[in-house]
Amino acid sequence: MSLADYERFNTFCDPYLAFLQSFLFLAIWDIFYRSGRGKKEVLFAGMLAAVNVVLRLCPFVPGVGRYVTLAAMILVYCHIRYKGTLQKAVFTLLLFYNFHGMSFLISSSFYQFVTDQMLERLDVQDAAYIQHMYGSLIVGQVCNLFLYTIVFILMTWILKKVVRRPLFMSWLDTVFLSALNVVGSMLAWMVVDLLMVPVDKEIFCLFIQKKEMVWRIPMIAILLYTGEISAVYIFRKYKELQSEREKHFVEEQQMKAMKRRLEEAEQFYGSIRKVRHEMKNHMANIKGLVAGEKYGEVETYIAKLDETIQELDYRFSTGNAVTDVIINDKYRRAANAGIGFSVKFEYRETDTVSAFDLGVVLNNLLDNAIEACEKLEQEKRRISLTLKRKNHFLLIEVENSFDGKLEWKDGETVPATTKQAGRPDILPEHGIGLKNVQDVAERYLGSMDIRTAGDVFRVTVMLQQEERV
Repeated sequence: MSLADYERFNTFCDPYLAFLQSFLFLAIWDIFYRSGRGKKEVLFAGMLAAVNVVLRLCPFVPGVGRYVTLAAMILVYCHIRYKGTLQKAVFTLLLFYNFHGMSFLISSSFYQFVTDQMLERLDVQDAAYIQHMYGSLIVGQVCNLFLYTIVFILMTWILKKVVRRPLFMSWLDTVFLSALNVVGSMLAWMVVDLLMVPVDKEIFCLFIQKKEMVWRIPMIAILLYTGEISAVYIFRKYKELQSEREKHFVEEQQMKAMKRRLEEAEQFYGSIRKVRHEMKNHMANIKGLVAGEKYGEVETYIAKLDETIQELDYRFSTGNAVTDVIINDKYRRAANAGIGFSVKFEYRETDTVSAFDLGVVLNNLLDNAIEACEKLEQEKRRISLTLKRKNHFLLIEVENSFDGKLEWKDGETVPATTKQAGRPDILPEHGIGLKNVQDVAERYLGSMDIRTAGDVFRVTVMLQQEERV
């Protein structure tokens, strides 16, 4: 081995390192942006890797310039592709720099230890000393690259297990989670600057002058990594607790709403019984007015009686008091807003899906549909509700017109069509409602399917019924 061979080896390693770093960054990116794996993401990943390789091979571009250029590319792409998640992109970049720095500190310490051991065994008086020395350096570099890759992959694998699914972050969350990332990156740069420092006519070598640094630096790196992983884990648990708290709050509100609906149903049927009981008196009064030839008063009396009956009349009869109250209540709300409302819904005695759970589904879907229609011009407002049966499944489908604008929060399986001012960390009411519907569907071993076509928004909820013996 000669100096030329050593330099050729380093030149060969440059594009490999650039491609490896691009691949490792995309592995971390995938953890926090798991929902985006389409053609655009693949194209961007290829461009990122290509630009990284070209910049690394360019002798006029310093390392800092390369990182700044790539970071700018990533942030611009994220701003265009994933609007509203720029803060998470900043965190992902800082996390990558931290992982890169920690992996480098661990692997370079091992590299120094390995090369020192091999060089100590060489005989300086040997004629082939130079060849053996460069050979040892190349072996150490291979071990360095291999260990760097293994450590980085291990760190990323642990991170993936901790995160589990993409998280939504505010700028405050990003600042909190990025503190250790910044510290880790700065430590790595500081160690690189101190590895070899010219002092007068000598060179200060950190690992030679301070041999204990061979194990101290990797320990600091591991502790920093552990601290960052712990922070991410605590943040994830906090988000889960927050989500559970919101879910319980919404369920409590749903219970109160259903209780009001049941009370309304009882009042409604009580009013019907009362009218039926009083009908004989009404007929006697009408007969008396007719006998007295007071036809004008008869007409007024009948008009008032008709108003009373209209108030008690249900436009849609579904076969169940709970669904009757909910659907007709939503119909009256839709009619007041000038929304076309069609219903094909029949609840049978043989159906095993709880009327309460059906009420939760109908309440949320119809409320969301009405809210979406109210944003449109009156002639475009329409809602249709359908209940179908297929084998042992009930299929509830709500189709409505909407403005065609949907906001999918990263990592969420349901869209949000409205924003809650001042609280970007809370899923808007539309999204919470759909999540409740999804929970009901999963409880019945079913599913919720959301589809859009132009200005049509369609939600289909599938609920599995128990087989009757």
